Amino acid sequence: MRLKTLALVLGLGVLAACGSPTPDAAPTATAPVIVTSGPTDAPPTPSPIAIASPAPTNTAASTSETPPEASPTPEVSGPIGPSNFPANVNPLTGLSVADPARLDRRPLAVKVSQFPRRVRPQSGLSLADLVFEHYAEAGVTRMTAIFLGNDAPKIGSIRSARLIDVVLAESYDAMLITSGSSQGVLNRLSQTNFYDRVIAEATGYDECPPLCREGTEASTNNLFASTSDLWATADSLGLNGRQTLDGMAFYAEPPAGGTPVTTVHVDFQVDNNIAEWRYNATTGRYARWMDTDLVGELAPQTDALDGSQLTVANVVVLYANHVTSDIPEDFGNGGHCGYEIQLWTTGPARIFRDGVMLEATWVRNVLDQVIGLVGLDGQVIPLKPGNSWFEIVDLDSPTTVTEGVFQTRFKGPSQSQNCPVS
Repeated sequence: MRLKTLALVLGLGVLAACGSPTPDAAPTATAPVIVTSGPTDAPPTPSPIAIASPAPTNTAASTSETPPEASPTPEVSGPIGPSNFPANVNPLTGLSVADPARLDRRPLAVKVSQFPRRVRPQSGLSLADLVFEHYAEAGVTRMTAIFLGNDAPKIGSIRSARLIDVVLAESYDAMLITSGSSQGVLNRLSQTNFYDRVIAEATGYDECPPLCREGTEASTNNLFASTSDLWATADSLGLNGRQTLDGMAFYAEPPAGGTPVTTVHVDFQVDNNIAEWRYNATTGRYARWMDTDLVGELAPQTDALDGSQLTVANVVVLYANHVTSDIPEDFGNGGHCGYEIQLWTTGPARIFRDGVMLEATWVRNVLDQVIGLVGLDGQVIPLKPGNSWFEIVDLDSPTTVTEGVFQTRFKGPSQSQNCPVS
């Protein structure tokens, strides 16, 4: 069963100057892909659209908000979203919650470190509704974890924001939680209309709670927070409350078609930086594996809260234009400037759910529109109800699909050439 064809064409203009800038030319290139099994056409770039869909036909009692190892099928008889979500359904996961009041709060976008490897295992990632992983600079990746439906007693370690967090905080109407930021990123954040939602040591939140340093040794990787303290801070600022988060769609029954893929391998190329997802047909979920200090070795990535391996219902690879900014983020080896990752208008995507890969196009046309996913036929592609992990790579990242294994290797523009490091 498929969701009905999208029909509403936006007449909206360019993005506001106070938010994500509009590129001189919106990226229209498709990600290079060699598919040795399944479809070979890369997704086109559609005209700007607003995602719309009929309301779900029925919803029922809640399921657990915490993503378990074997996620139960939500008690829903039809598709949910991408609009008109019932009051007890999380619009970021498609799962119902026992208490609809849990959704009467603003999402939290928390910047979480991935390197150096000693920061692993991180705390709280298993409880995030969405996680966006991206290349930062100089071989380092970072994550932005979005929390809404679950409470997490500890999240972190928390690190500084990057330009992509301007986009994500806008898209998900979120509080942005970071340790600080480079002056260039802070300047960009200060020009947005959500700067009052930035909870960071650099914006004056230097006491615990909400942001807490652990231990007495000076470190850039010892900052943590809890969702209860962060939402309490949002309450105190008068910024909490339910947000309209239309744009994602969910359906327990997988769409027809697709290419069988059971391994999703993302190589961020520098310093043995690899993320891999392996599908488990018994649980219906993807388990995460990560690089170790031993080149070529992968190990389960776990959550420090309970030691369980990280798993998700959906993995989504987003191809987006990366442009080197003039903001220095790393001062070693000659210096490296950060990327501006242009997650606006549209771009190619690959969706992995239920052991298959679906060709897609991601869509984000206005500042506060969450990232939607449509198929080659122009219809919304429903994700499996549950949590999702987004891997972001550049448009030039080479990709192959061979015998059930999807591989992409990040390839972006130079970050050191002409970077103004003094």
